[in-house]
Amino acid sequence: MLLANLDGTALADPRPLRFVTGRRKAFWNHNVVALGLAAGFMEPLESTSIHLVQSAIERILQFLPNGVIQPADVAAYNAQTIFEWERVRDFIILHYHANTRPEPFWRACAAMAVPDTLSEKIELFRANGRIARFNEELFAEVGWLQVLVGQGVIPAGYHPLAKVQSDAELREFLSLMRRAVNKHVAAMPDHDSFIAQHCAMQR
Repeated sequence: MLLANLDGTALADPRPLRFVTGRRKAFWNHNVVALGLAAGFMEPLESTSIHLVQSAIERILQFLPNGVIQPADVAAYNAQTIFEWERVRDFIILHYHANTRPEPFWRACAAMAVPDTLSEKIELFRANGRIARFNEELFAEVGWLQVLVGQGVIPAGYHPLAKVQSDAELREFLSLMRRAVNKHVAAMPDHDSFIAQHCAMQR
């Protein structure tokens, strides 16, 4: 399928990549802290590996031992790191679980069991459009909103303060937003022009 849809001649044969997902049970163990691929791997969809390395380094600096390594520091470091990894995991799984594509692979993904933390986030949003973000999760409310609505998860209700503005005021507000977006889009090159200028394939 990949080869059949290339715009030009293939430069090499496709190389399928296989990887095992998962993480360490403990990221900090005795006097060793696992970073990067030594800590674990989720998958390349959201490309979070660089962020997870950077946040781990920042966290190490916070808990850097002043002499003897204290078990309380190790426990806190591991708890915070596990929380971060699990919330990133939830966001990635949402892309697969909430999809509506008809192919067998995607239907299996939609039917798979998901972590309770993700189920709770989906149901909270499905009820009244609320997105709860805890302890500086990597992905903010806007990111969750884009994937949820983009995958067809539509809330049954909405926040009561939405009724404060009249329909006319809401239309005006949305019109101003649309004009602002269109202004920025008009100043950017289209996709084909950008590719041609910055990363066209060598023929």
